[in-house]
Amino acid sequence: MLYPMLVEYYVWFSLLLLGVTWFARRATPTLRTNLFYGYGMIAALGFVLGLDWVAGVIFGLLVLELGRLFKAWLNKKESQLKQK
Repeated sequence: MLYPMLVEYYVWFSLLLLGVTWFARRATPTLRTNLFYGYGMIAALGFVLGLDWVAGVIFGLLVLELGRLFKAWLNKKESQLKQK
């Protein structure tokens, strides 16, 4: 059920991944640039070659980026609770 939605909105998920990467990796501009180019290359090649399974890869990378942000937020909240 998720897979047809991923394939249908493939380009939007790719753009969302690039946007999340752009804002999530502000602290390390070199890594951000490298990831931006890498994710863009994966999305472009998957789109041009018509590889539907790349939509799942893009979604997985998006979940990993958002998970990294969520983990950083949780760690920040934990350190705030320990200070009190």
